[in-house]
Amino acid sequence: MDGTIQRDGQPSGDAPCACSVLGDPSMTPIRRILFVLPFLASLAAPLTAQAQTEPDAMMPATVVTADRFPTDPSKVTASYTVVMQEEMQRRQLRTAAEVLKTVPGVSVQQSGGVGTLTSVFVRGSNANHVLVLIDGVNVSDPSSGSGAVDFGNFLTENLDRIEVVRGPMSTMYGSQAMGGVINMVTKAGKGPMNGAAFTELGTRLTSNSGAYVRGSVGRFNYNLTAAGTFSPNDTPVPARFTPNGGYVDIDPYRNITLAARLGFEINDNTQFNWYGRYIDSKVNYDQVGQEDPNANGYSSQFYTRGELEGSYFDGRWKPVVGVNYSTITRHDLDYASVQNPFPFNTDSWFNGRRLQADFKNLVKIIDQVEVIGGIDYDRQWAYTNTVGPFTPYTQAWGTMAQTGIYGQLRLNPFDGFNLNVGGRIDMNDMFGTVGTWRAGASYLWAPTDTKIKASYGTAFKAPALIEMFGPGPFCGGNPNLQPEYSRGYEVGVEQGIFDRKVKAGITYFFNTYSNLIQCAPPTFALMQNVANAQTEGFEVTLQISPLKWFDLHFDYTHLIARNVDANQPLVRRPGDTFNIRAEVRPWENTLFGIGVLQVNSRTDINATTGAFMTPAPYTLVRITAQYDVIPSVQLFARAENVLDRVYEEPEGYQAPYFQAFFGVKAKF
Repeated sequence: MDGTIQRDGQPSGDAPCACSVLGDPSMTPIRRILFVLPFLASLAAPLTAQAQTEPDAMMPATVVTADRFPTDPSKVTASYTVVMQEEMQRRQLRTAAEVLKTVPGVSVQQSGGVGTLTSVFVRGSNANHVLVLIDGVNVSDPSSGSGAVDFGNFLTENLDRIEVVRGPMSTMYGSQAMGGVINMVTKAGKGPMNGAAFTELGTRLTSNSGAYVRGSVGRFNYNLTAAGTFSPNDTPVPARFTPNGGYVDIDPYRNITLAARLGFEINDNTQFNWYGRYIDSKVNYDQVGQEDPNANGYSSQFYTRGELEGSYFDGRWKPVVGVNYSTITRHDLDYASVQNPFPFNTDSWFNGRRLQADFKNLVKIIDQVEVIGGIDYDRQWAYTNTVGPFTPYTQAWGTMAQTGIYGQLRLNPFDGFNLNVGGRIDMNDMFGTVGTWRAGASYLWAPTDTKIKASYGTAFKAPALIEMFGPGPFCGGNPNLQPEYSRGYEVGVEQGIFDRKVKAGITYFFNTYSNLIQCAPPTFALMQNVANAQTEGFEVTLQISPLKWFDLHFDYTHLIARNVDANQPLVRRPGDTFNIRAEVRPWENTLFGIGVLQVNSRTDINATTGAFMTPAPYTLVRITAQYDVIPSVQLFARAENVLDRVYEEPEGYQAPYFQAFFGVKAKF
């Protein structure tokens, strides 16, 4: 896959790597990491003789996504990152894409300003190899070209947390969880009614606003939120494509998001929850290296879930049954203009719908043995309709259903050691049956606060409906497509020292991808299963919190992602990414923060020649500040791209320049 971005699809690609051994010159630096990992734990032992056993205040109380049930972080065998609401607010991260840019192993490609097509890659996998959930609802669009998720429209105002689990997770989730799972979770209402409202304005007239009210009354809890964004968006067309005195437009974006979470405690053992989210957005967009003043993209998204969750027999059986429904409608409309070298009208409609049902269970047989198991059902529909100069009237329609049955055994035979073994069978009405499995283990040595983890798993992705039923004559749908497959493993060490004032970790990963779907030569008439890829790399994390008023984070990801068949690097996968952020609270009511993102070696496709190229590295600096005037009123400000770097992400799309924001937030 070439990794190019399209309006109705996402970047995609295959990912190979280089491999080898410590004293062998053919061994890559990545493989040498495997020999270093066992020594990291032993080196830390003398530093942690007084290791703390109390819970870490910086760590989430539970991790939900890895096992589909709340799990003690010390017992999770997968690599994960959790960004809590408090952190998003402190760092003034307004969109999910901004949050994900700071997660190790994750790269984000945004084709211009806020609201433009935004793709997320996890450990070098394709953008459509990442399962994305909001409150348990799959948010991928069945009518998109590859099934990848556009992150351009997800705001953070209503979220309690964003969890990212890296590695193959199809055993628990089925199709699409090849590179990992991203789960956005809404905050539940609790306690007396409380709320807040904020608004901010940027120097380029971008505005963000939001408000919520939440709380609980008796057995009923609620959380209601409204948020909105408007941005004029400077043109994403780089200056090198615009002659002196040439036409330059703006590409405004707007987003209105309404969200709710309601809960009712039926009795002491049973709870009903309902989630709803509606997103209405519009963005003007341009072509690669070409102004297009009349190109508009409209989108409306609706996601909802109702569920019953229980806890019976003193918490030894915890069942959850739920039903999800989503519908996404997109309308791309491009009128002819003198600036457009292809002066034709194009009018395209897309609609994707999904109905899901799930029944999952957590059964504690004894304190050391737990079983997680359940059944999932997924039915999706896609419809497209395009009227253009070369397609007078083209329609495509398709549907597909899949049922999955899964089980996982969680063992804790002695303190600190955890073992997970699970398997899954998915039955699809188009291509038949697929089996996946995963095994993971972790060991926490409490005296030195050292955690060692390792896992291996397999995963798959069902073909997208448009890949099976899309119109021709070029790259048309192929109903005989088979699933894409992956397998991968990881091994890592996490270490806390100085009473967990310093926490460090390193994880090595390796993944292979096969049967990948591409528009295949020589005829390029149909989508076919033809490509293979590999990804390999390591993630390093470091958190230093020596004082209550100072906090420092450092993340580094090294990635080798290659197309095995062509022996070429996958495009838009940075080889080296550094992320540094620090927060200082000199006074109780004042907070300053700084973040630095450095993106180094990566491969892309030249927007002019179509040849492979290596874009220049770039460094982004972000500064934040907030001041509590009184406990209920806060002033805040931030500056983005402080160095005013000129860079393209991806090639052919100019990223936003320097911008400053000023705002106020009031709470009650």
